[in-house]
Amino acid sequence: MHFAKVAILSVSWLALGCNLFSKSNRDSPGANPPVMYGGAGPYIGGPGGIGGGNSGADASFARADAPIADSGDAAGVNMHADGGPDAALTGGFDGGKQPADASVHNGAQLWTSFGHYAFASCTWFSPTAGFCTEAPTLLPAATPVVNVNVLKTADGGKTWSVVTAIPTEATTTDASINVYFLSASDMWFTTGFVGAGQFGSVGHSIDGGQTWTSLTSTVNAALGAAPGDAGVSSVPIWQLASAGGMTWLLPQGGTLLASQNGGTIWTKVVPQADFGAASHRSLIATQGNLLLRFLKADNSMGLYRWSGSGFAPVEGVFPASSAGDQSQTWWRTSPNVEGVLFVDRGPLPAWASPFWVYATTDGGMTFQQLLGGTSTASNSVVGLSDGLAFASFGSVTSYLAGIFADTSTSRYLEIHRTNDAGKTWSTVHSQPYQRDLAYISLSVDKTGAVHAMHYTTDSLGASISYDAHYVLP
Repeated sequence: MHFAKVAILSVSWLALGCNLFSKSNRDSPGANPPVMYGGAGPYIGGPGGIGGGNSGADASFARADAPIADSGDAAGVNMHADGGPDAALTGGFDGGKQPADASVHNGAQLWTSFGHYAFASCTWFSPTAGFCTEAPTLLPAATPVVNVNVLKTADGGKTWSVVTAIPTEATTTDASINVYFLSASDMWFTTGFVGAGQFGSVGHSIDGGQTWTSLTSTVNAALGAAPGDAGVSSVPIWQLASAGGMTWLLPQGGTLLASQNGGTIWTKVVPQADFGAASHRSLIATQGNLLLRFLKADNSMGLYRWSGSGFAPVEGVFPASSAGDQSQTWWRTSPNVEGVLFVDRGPLPAWASPFWVYATTDGGMTFQQLLGGTSTASNSVVGLSDGLAFASFGSVTSYLAGIFADTSTSRYLEIHRTNDAGKTWSTVHSQPYQRDLAYISLSVDKTGAVHAMHYTTDSLGASISYDAHYVLP
C-alpha cells in the first residue's frame, strides 16, 4: 500500500510538540513523538516534561486497561464494553504478504542515519523535507538562557543545515521546551517549569525562525485570575495545538486559550467543571476535529469534541477498563489524517501482555477494535512504542511499531500494518532487537507519506534521541 492514496481533507494543520529535556509530548502530531508501552524498559510519561505520575497537566498520556468489544462489531460500529478479556480477532501478524526486508529481518539496512546528530524531535512535511530540534546535552547551573537549535534537511536526513537558534527565555529550572512547526515558516515554542515562582514562556515566528516574538506577557494577561490559574506566577504551557484555523494553548490551570490571529488576541475557553483538577490532560488534534481528553477524579476518561462554540462529550462508547480506571492507555494521532489510535496493554503490571488496540476515525462518534487481547496477533506483542490509525479503502488502516516475538521467542523491532481493521496484519519492517531502549516512532506528512523514525531513550525513558529515518513503502 502506498500511503499517498489516503484522502487528505482541505483543512490542513499541524500541532507538533517536542520535549528537549525530559518526557516526550506524545500528543504532538507529526513531530514523531514516541509513545512507549511494554517492551524492554519503563513506559514514558507525560507532556512537556511531566512524567507518567502526572505533575500538573499530563498533556499527552492517558492510560487504561482491558477495553473489550463485541466480536461482531464491524468497522465504524460503536464498540460495546463488557469488561472481560473475551474478544478475539481472526488472523494475526504476518497474515499478509511480507516484504523482502521483513522476511529476512534485515530492516536495519533501510535506515538513513543522522550521523553525529541526536535530535529531540523531528517534523516532516514531505518524504524528503523535514525539521529537527537539537537539544542541549548538558545545562550548567550558571546557564541563564537556553537556545534550541533547529536544523532542516531536504534529502530525508542525509545532510542537515542550521535554520535558527530559538531564544526560548528558558532557565535551568525549566522542565521542558516544546517546539511546534505549523509550516516551514510558522514556528512556535512553549516552555513549562517545575516549582513555584519559576518562569515559562511562549514565542512565535512567521519567518522560519529568523525573528521571534515573545507572547509570554500576552498569554499571561489573557489567563488573568481564572479559577485554577490563581498563584501561577508565569506561563506553564504544556501543549500547543492547531485546528480549524485556531491555535490552542493548554496551560496548567483550568482554562484553555484559543487564538484566531496567530497569538495577537487570545480567548479563554473554560471546559467542564472537573477539568481544572483533572490529570492526564491533552488536546488531541486530528485533520478535522479537536478532542479534549482528561482523567476524571474517579479515574474514568473524559473525552470531548470541540463544536465551534464549546466542548461536548463524544457520541461513541469509550471502551471500559479491566483495572478499574482509564489511566494506562496511550493515545496517538497525526494531524494529516482523521484518526486517533489508543492502546491498552491490560491487565497490569507494566510490560504485561496481551494488548488491545482501538481507534476512532470519526472524531469519537464510534470506536473500532483493531487488536484483540486474546488473539494470536496480540500475543506476539512484547511492547508497542507507537502507532497510527486512519480511514482508507473503506475500512480502518493502522500501523503499529514496537517489539514483537516469534514462536521461538526471539525479539524483533518491527512495524505491522492492517488495511482491514485488524482482520489481517502484515509485517512491513523487521530487524533483530539487539539494543535495549531502542524503538520506532511513526508520523504522516502532508503528502500522505508515512515516516518511520528510529529513536533511543535513557534508562528512565526520559531523554529521547532520534538518530535515523526512512519513508515506508
